Amino acid sequence: MFSHRMNKKFGEIYREAKKPENQIPLDLKRDLFVLFSDHHKGDGSPADDFKKNAILYDFALSYYKKNGYKLIVLGDNEELWENHYDSILVNYKALIEKEIEMALDSPDNKKIRLWGNHDKEVSLRKFRISKHTQYKKILKNVEYREGLCLGENIFLIHGHQGRFFDDIAWKISRWTVQFIWKTIQNIFNIGIDGPAENFKIRDNLEMEYYEWAKKNNIILICGHTHRAVFASSTHIDSLHSEIQQLKGLLDHISSDKKENIEKEIISSQRQIEKILMPRSGKTPKPFEEKPIKPVPCYFNDGCCGYTNGITCIEIEKGIIRLIKWQRQEKRRIIFGERNLQLLLKYIKKGLPLDDPLKPA
Repeated sequence: MFSHRMNKKFGEIYREAKKPENQIPLDLKRDLFVLFSDHHKGDGSPADDFKKNAILYDFALSYYKKNGYKLIVLGDNEELWENHYDSILVNYKALIEKEIEMALDSPDNKKIRLWGNHDKEVSLRKFRISKHTQYKKILKNVEYREGLCLGENIFLIHGHQGRFFDDIAWKISRWTVQFIWKTIQNIFNIGIDGPAENFKIRDNLEMEYYEWAKKNNIILICGHTHRAVFASSTHIDSLHSEIQQLKGLLDHISSDKKENIEKEIISSQRQIEKILMPRSGKTPKPFEEKPIKPVPCYFNDGCCGYTNGITCIEIEKGIIRLIKWQRQEKRRIIFGERNLQLLLKYIKKGLPLDDPLKPA
């Protein structure tokens, strides 16, 4: 049932987003975009999952503003299931204004933002009309959308669409979170790193994202799951691949260099163990069963609520990257990087990146 609903909703939103009058042209030689989502800005209380990374996020935005990037927010920017908008503005008004200033322009010269399940309320006409002057001043030039196309082949969406309690019955979910979960967070001070996630639901949901993108031969970029994915590869996938490559080097290098390689292997293995710990050791579902490798069509920008930083996706002059901003040193780390034109060639042919591309 969910798969059918999601496919239907994604298809409807994609068809609307790629219409010439709605589509954002993509110049692979000039355009610079940065994509963030799932900030969940709150009221500054222990239940505010964003506040630990607020300074880092502001620092990252300043970097992108200085370097000429346009900002695209993929939803769940404000945490409106737990808070009223005015309590969020007390803490983050200047940051929200900075985001809107940097946001991508629509053909009507409005500032585009995508909404998710936790900030859908801001996109509603009733909300925007009823609020006082402070809200109207901040939001007056904002155009909220459910989906966005950069050219015809890159589709951006939050990712909750089709799920009953996130999409259809979102008001019930909002009430439950606001009056029950936030109270528990504040009482037990457990909001700092966010609630434990249901990994089974997340794995199944991302499998649906991947299958939809592969079927439609496009690049799909989502938020919502709070797990960064690059070219249909999770961080744990990348670590496994890195270990295999390092092990392959051991037979071809001198003994004095083997020690450093072995240390790198151990480091990667420990990172995998750390990722698997909250999953009780269960490995995430692969997008394709071995030996088949996935088509590089699904991306996720992660979230702004990690314990040690935030993630985002950059598109810079035809190059797409997954970026981790580390909180302690305010360091920008590249987790993945690919040429967009080459990626799309593989996606259109339904091939994994390891396969050779035959001439057209």
